[in-house]
Amino acid sequence: MSTGEFPIPRSVLITGIAGYIGSTVTARLLQLGVRVTGLDDLGRGHADAVPSHVPIIRGNVCDEDAVARALNLLDRPPEAVIHLAAWIQVGESVQRPEQYQQINAVGTQAVTQGCLDAGVPSLVLASSAAVLATKADGHFFAEDADVGPESPYGSSKLAAERTLAAATQTGRISATALRLFNVAGAASQCAERHEPETHIIPLALRASFGLSPPLQLYGLDWPTPDGTCLRDYVHVEDVAEAMIRAAGWGVRQTAQGDAAFSLVHVGTGRSTSVLEVIEAVARVTGRPVPYVALPRRPGDTAALVCNPLKLQALFGISPDANLQRMVRDACQALRLGA
Repeated sequence: MSTGEFPIPRSVLITGIAGYIGSTVTARLLQLGVRVTGLDDLGRGHADAVPSHVPIIRGNVCDEDAVARALNLLDRPPEAVIHLAAWIQVGESVQRPEQYQQINAVGTQAVTQGCLDAGVPSLVLASSAAVLATKADGHFFAEDADVGPESPYGSSKLAAERTLAAATQTGRISATALRLFNVAGAASQCAERHEPETHIIPLALRASFGLSPPLQLYGLDWPTPDGTCLRDYVHVEDVAEAMIRAAGWGVRQTAQGDAAFSLVHVGTGRSTSVLEVIEAVARVTGRPVPYVALPRRPGDTAALVCNPLKLQALFGISPDANLQRMVRDACQALRLGA
């Protein structure tokens, strides 16, 4: 990967640093010689996912004091903050909407205000395609697509986006909301280790090796070619690159006196069904993936597929749509089949 024409921030604070994406972004920034610090309550992340020399404040993003301490870990505030700390399970959000609003929306308010108070020039938010209003075919959602979250998770992320957009009106900070589609794969051996795991590729891999129960498929009657949900799977390497370029874009915009808000969809533009994921996992492992069919899950949608044209035009990134590579990388990072 290359950072292209964008400046590389000299220092970056990552909230949710000990998570899957956070640890991947950390590894890439360290390769680039960037000073990295973190904020994580370690409730859902893993301390061993981050190199021991990286300073981390253990605290919640809703705690303004913890945010302030994290922003002052170095001799000066970081040039950019990449805000990843969030709860991310759609199904859980239906059961616990208040907690999702608190962590994802109120937490983003605390991080944003902390950045403004400290004079941080660039803020990047990991948002989600779950903010979108689904349509009949579910294909090729561009940034001007209608929003209309179908889950409390999506609603909390939409509120977070609006917080960033409002902050840029001060003229003191630039912000980017990256709407991530389905992040997959692994880089720098940073594996997905959600507890509980809800993402399909690690679940299918474990089921294939007999390390977990059969994969649960939520609905075989969706209005799609094979009856299962369609999603856009994007490699976590490309997600990390988009975040770093967005951070550099923000630094440059603010330095030029042109603080701005940017909204960018991060995906490949390729739709893949759940059954196609299962087939890809079986090809990589050489084993079948046992599964059971269940009723549709509240908060799910038939299809969510990205229009990646702005990602390509603004940041020069054309994500790799090779699903089999994502599965292989995930399998190796999880040390399965060794």
